[in-house]
Amino acid sequence: MRAQEFLLEARISIQDQILADIRRDGGTIKDYFVRFTDYDQLGYSARQTFGRTPDMDDPDFSIDYIGQKKGRPALWFYPLKFWLDNPQTTYASLNPYVWLVKLKPNAWLQDARMFSKGVKDAPAGKQRVGIMRHSAVPAAIFFKPGWQVVGKYYNTDRSHKRHGLVKGRPEPSFFDRVRGLQ
Repeated sequence: MRAQEFLLEARISIQDQILADIRRDGGTIKDYFVRFTDYDQLGYSARQTFGRTPDMDDPDFSIDYIGQKKGRPALWFYPLKFWLDNPQTTYASLNPYVWLVKLKPNAWLQDARMFSKGVKDAPAGKQRVGIMRHSAVPAAIFFKPGWQVVGKYYNTDRSHKRHGLVKGRPEPSFFDRVRGLQ
């Protein structure tokens, strides 16, 4: 019971921080996405875990197929509105690092629905960076970096704080205090 209270507190505090950042940054909520990870890094790097997902021109593409070893390297994000409405159904939401990203102004996500097939050209002045999967659990799947990071948060001692705010020397442990190493 106590563990659930800690998790609920962490989720509420991070929601408040994210909503404050959205008010500060502006735009509509449909342009924002969240990602939960074990790594304090986001982008095309060796530390970030990438899945493989078939694009819409792949014959194996299906709206419900998550993809693991087939397709293009991709990063998955949840639409912010979905996470705010359904926090229990989001995969990996208990991971310590949370990233809030916003779609770049020149980026475009192609809608992927139940019987959609084929890659469409982006509207004028935009670049196709991935797909927006509309299924039971929606996801923005980025094949190219088409986001800008709005906020990074992490859970330290079960309380979410903005990335970089928790600095300094950790509190001495009980054994350090007994030994006199303060």
